[in-house]
Amino acid sequence: MDLLKGFFGPFIAQKMCEAQVAAGGADYSAWVPLVAGLLVIFGHSFTCFAGFRGGKGVLAALGVFLAILPLTVLSAFALWIILTFTTKYVSVGSIFGSALLGVLSIFGYVCPEYYFESVNLGQMILAVVVAVFIIVKHKSNIKRLLNGTENGFGSKRKK
Repeated sequence: MDLLKGFFGPFIAQKMCEAQVAAGGADYSAWVPLVAGLLVIFGHSFTCFAGFRGGKGVLAALGVFLAILPLTVLSAFALWIILTFTTKYVSVGSIFGSALLGVLSIFGYVCPEYYFESVNLGQMILAVVVAVFIIVKHKSNIKRLLNGTENGFGSKRKK
């Protein structure tokens, strides 16, 4: 559900901007989908239904960037799959996958001629902000990983 929520927020915002331009209105399509995506991620992470506590925003971010930067996020998702299944820790895949999203977006902005997807400044800033946000939200997981007490899937719970 979070993936769909993440995808449709910026997707619908983009379509509404396109309809506004077609009707002769101003073109806000460069930044409105980015703001919608950021709001979806923050809304998932700080939901009012759970006392402004929520998830870490990884799946919502995957959906957002599937709508905004699909090739870049699929590369980061591939790293998530590899790391998650080799280490047995979802948090490791999430941390490094989000970091790769930020790095690839910077590369796509700085060197678009050598990269498979052209990234504009707003998209790059959003990707870096979201990557930092996700890593910061994983602070407790990082502490448990360093202490050796993080629970991986397929293993018994550690105390």
